[in-house]
Amino acid sequence: MAGHASRPHRLALGLAGGVLALWAAAAALLLALAALPPDRSGTVAVLFPPTADPMHALAAIAAADGRLVRATFLPNLVVADSDAPGFVGRLRTAGAIAAYPPLDIGFAMIGGCTGLPAGR
Repeated sequence: MAGHASRPHRLALGLAGGVLALWAAAAALLLALAALPPDRSGTVAVLFPPTADPMHALAAIAAADGRLVRATFLPNLVVADSDAPGFVGRLRTAGAIAAYPPLDIGFAMIGGCTGLPAGR
């Protein structure tokens, strides 16, 4: 009888695992497509490896001739700025994983719209 009770659980776990794997693949693809090209400059959100400490991020931004704009709630994601062409490429050379256009969203906006006006 215990064998019959575990079958629905295995099916549910398999379905949940499949949905999670599909979501992870889609998220990875979207992150790869959203990354800025190496020749870009301006204000960017810079992603560093999860093991990088804040001093590593500051050193990488300085090595890329940029300046820190602000930190984010994720310790390995910062917003940096530089007007020099090729800023994103220099960030990658200095240890960044990727750079993205900065989004001015709060933590509550991750799940959907809040109806609040955009910050300026």
